[in-house]
Amino acid sequence: MVTQASSLDEFADIAPYADAELPGRLLALCSDPELLDAACALRFKIATNFLKPLVRPLVHSRLKREVSKIKDRATWHQLMVHFIEGMLETTTDGFTYSGIDAIPRDRPSVFISNHRDITLDPVLVNYSLWLNGHSTSKIAIGDNLLNLRVGAEFMRINDSFIVVRSVPGLKAQYAAMSKTSRYIRYVLAQGQSVWIAQREGRSKDGADRTDPAVLKMFALAYRDESKDINHMLGRFNLVPTTLTYELDPCAPRKAIELAERERTGNYEKSEHEDRDSLVQGIRGFKGRVHVAYGHPIQAEYRDADELAHVIDEAMTENRQCYPTFQAARDMLDGNRVTLEHGRVKDEFSTQWQSLEGRERELLLQQYANQARD
Repeated sequence: MVTQASSLDEFADIAPYADAELPGRLLALCSDPELLDAACALRFKIATNFLKPLVRPLVHSRLKREVSKIKDRATWHQLMVHFIEGMLETTTDGFTYSGIDAIPRDRPSVFISNHRDITLDPVLVNYSLWLNGHSTSKIAIGDNLLNLRVGAEFMRINDSFIVVRSVPGLKAQYAAMSKTSRYIRYVLAQGQSVWIAQREGRSKDGADRTDPAVLKMFALAYRDESKDINHMLGRFNLVPTTLTYELDPCAPRKAIELAERERTGNYEKSEHEDRDSLVQGIRGFKGRVHVAYGHPIQAEYRDADELAHVIDEAMTENRQCYPTFQAARDMLDGNRVTLEHGRVKDEFSTQWQSLEGRERELLLQQYANQARD
């Protein structure tokens, strides 16, 4: 339960880094070998071990020069906006958003979102909020990202907090969930909003399904006031948020993982797979990208399962219908593909031609599952 005594000290191990910590944390991060490798891949598109030692000093010097300008969170946000705008300019055919005018400004929001990309999903939500004069949100990240130490460090610098899931035993899991719920309530009580994925992990099959456990975690934050899940809906705006990417740069990786799980029941990530997926998601061509905000949910629901179903319907309704989705469905049905010539068609063709057999089928299903019925 959250009491008046609740403070950031209680959440020091999961909360975003304080403003005063940013310069030191960023400076330390500049020398991290994993970050330098990722920066080399982003800046020079270099992945070979032979060339990395040649460009690391250049990247390190550039990073330190940029970081030296960071004095507070405002200057950090300016740098991030510059990076985001450059990324959108070079890796998309346009970034759009809708529904943002319907978000009330008189109380904080919880943006419950589908999840396609490791880092870009919440970053693009916050970018669209910033463009429209809304306060940006705190970002919930799973503790699985802690395996990618640099990614987790970067995200905590970038206003993210950790949702601890991978602890053994039901008692420890409940304690971790309770702590997360208390922190979320603390953030909302400060008038700040929260972004959270609708379920653990990225969608690998193109389907968006809300895990009722996420909603129960929010309800737990207000259990001292009421055990009714509808009570929390009166405390903040619950906003279904749908991200649609015309192309997913990581779609082939996701198809390979799904195929391996089908064959063996398991999938073992390679040493740098999360880092490589992070880089590919940022650097890869995405076609058009859209963020759609649904109307805040206000009606009465029996339980978390019914509420999850309503969120799923809103996300499906607000998903953009890009030609790649129907093209994939046509290919699975054996029909002729009618994608217009251009970079989207070329990149889409490159993705499915890079795979064969069941992996190719699973790639196409990722896109086809997003097509209109």
